Amino acid sequence: MENELPESNEIVVVRIKKVLDYGVFVELLEYGDIKGFVHISQVASGWVKNIRNFVKENQIRSAQVLSIDRNSNQIDLSLNKVSSGVQRRKIEDYNRLVRAKKLIEVLAKSKKASFDEVWEKTAELLLEEYDSLNEAFNEIASTKKVPSYIKAPWNSELLKLVEKNVVVPEKLVKGILELTCFEPNGIEVIKKALIQAEKNGAEVIYAGSGKYQIKVVASDYKSAEKKLKDSVDQAQEIVIKAKGITEFKRTEKE
Repeated sequence: MENELPESNEIVVVRIKKVLDYGVFVELLEYGDIKGFVHISQVASGWVKNIRNFVKENQIRSAQVLSIDRNSNQIDLSLNKVSSGVQRRKIEDYNRLVRAKKLIEVLAKSKKASFDEVWEKTAELLLEEYDSLNEAFNEIASTKKVPSYIKAPWNSELLKLVEKNVVVPEKLVKGILELTCFEPNGIEVIKKALIQAEKNGAEVIYAGSGKYQIKVVASDYKSAEKKLKDSVDQAQEIVIKAKGITEFKRTEKE
């Protein structure tokens, strides 16, 4: 993103560089450290008596872009328009991007290639399919496979690097699936439904009275939710086709 400018209303990650009585000068870390300014009225909600009670130099924060003068590259930002939840997620995403870029740097050094060359032949291709490099690296680490569009020598080297440095987080989603079928072959129908759920990657645990706990673990919630939905939908379809009754209730994520 170097040499680019953000868009109005975009949430960006900034480092506080200089704190003055009337506002704060910052660097936009995702945009080649270009400078921005936060007026004191945008530092915190309400009246700010001492600006240094709210911001410190070298602090990493998330800010919203208020306006951009593209002729002078002047960027005005707000800290108080970013909620604590959005700020946390944005900074976490940025930190993951930094770690991912460091892996690409290591890969480039190991093959004595330029960062830009390796980025083009690995990261750019992955980002066409995945929402983030973190998601892509988690998938590679969990499957132990690199997508076929990453060509040699980068494919094998990237796999080694990811396996060594990426620990796949496990996200658990679950719920209770109730299955009832009064047809003569009802037991076989339910058994078939549960087997289908397991084929989709779900763990099935009998919970009593025709109820089954359906659990799915994946590297991220998006993948886990999809697996859970596919498992439950296909199990329910089998039972409903046999004139049975089904009900599914989600329980808390872990």
